[in-house]
Amino acid sequence: MRTRCAGWLIAALLAIVAGSSAAVGCGAAEPSADEVAALPAGEAGQRSGTQIFAAVCATCHGEQGEGANDWKLRGEDGRLPPPPLNGDGHTWHHADGVLYRIVRDGGATFGAGSNMPAFGETLTRGEIIAVLEYIKTLWAGKTQDGLAIGDAQRQISEADPYPGASSVNTP
Repeated sequence: MRTRCAGWLIAALLAIVAGSSAAVGCGAAEPSADEVAALPAGEAGQRSGTQIFAAVCATCHGEQGEGANDWKLRGEDGRLPPPPLNGDGHTWHHADGVLYRIVRDGGATFGAGSNMPAFGETLTRGEIIAVLEYIKTLWAGKTQDGLAIGDAQRQISEADPYPGASSVNTP
């Protein structure tokens, strides 16, 4: 009996580990519009960037934005796996406008050959900006060549802010 229980326990643990690594490697089903719409709204009637990240982005990019293993290597389908969003990858090299369009229109439209789906039909403009602003909090304390990556990204964004922004970084 003890051996049978240990076997089931090992099988269950392996299934959990395989499931969590498959989600970060992505191929996971994207959340439906109904699932995203079911997220509770805050006082302003909008879901927070933290909520959206946990429900939508973490499935592929990881709970802490760590991305997939070997995110720089194209898969068998020729597509790039989900990159880290926590400042360890290249996300901070892109202006707010570019990041917004990637989320809204999907990764394939960016030309990087990613499988990231488009969320423009699922998330509002404000929610896309909220999740991108949340992602920027994951960059806290990270530097490149002595410059805070958040500061570098803000400078890049001056030329390409969020669409419809009346001033730089204004949601």
